[in-house]
Amino acid sequence: MNQTDNFKMFYDEEADVLYVTKGHLQYTDYIEYGDNIILRFHPATKELVGFTITDFAVLFKKRDVDFQLPFRVSFEMEEKVT
Repeated sequence: MNQTDNFKMFYDEEADVLYVTKGHLQYTDYIEYGDNIILRFHPATKELVGFTITDFAVLFKKRDVDFQLPFRVSFEMEEKVT
């Protein structure tokens, strides 16, 4: 993913899960990265195409974070995980 990628976000309040996806929804391979993060990869290219954060509201409440929508998402992985 790079800075110009467009992301779609969906928050499932009942399940307390945040889904962030690049492009359209698709079948992906995935790995669990820590206790609350799932990274999703395109099965053929292994490109990172999204991530899921479980217990999002619970985790978010633990931090004093101020943000406004809309916002840009940019992240890098510290190590290769695939």
